[in-house]
Amino acid sequence: MTALIPERVDARDHAPTVEEKEACMEDVFRLCSSHIPDRVAIIACLISKQSRLSRLKCRYMISAGDAGKKSNEPK
Repeated sequence: MTALIPERVDARDHAPTVEEKEACMEDVFRLCSSHIPDRVAIIACLISKQSRLSRLKCRYMISAGDAGKKSNEPK
């Protein structure tokens, strides 16, 4: 059985899913509350503080989104 992991879209392209909100909400309030309600700034803040994120699931979602963004940039 193979698990499918949906490709992450840039934060500006869609609203966060319920799963993304639940995974990162505590860290958003703890580390990035000054950026609320700017979704793009919150994502940038979480990326910049990735090593300090308390939840593994949030770290994964942020790193997956960041990696997807880098791979889509022209070379």
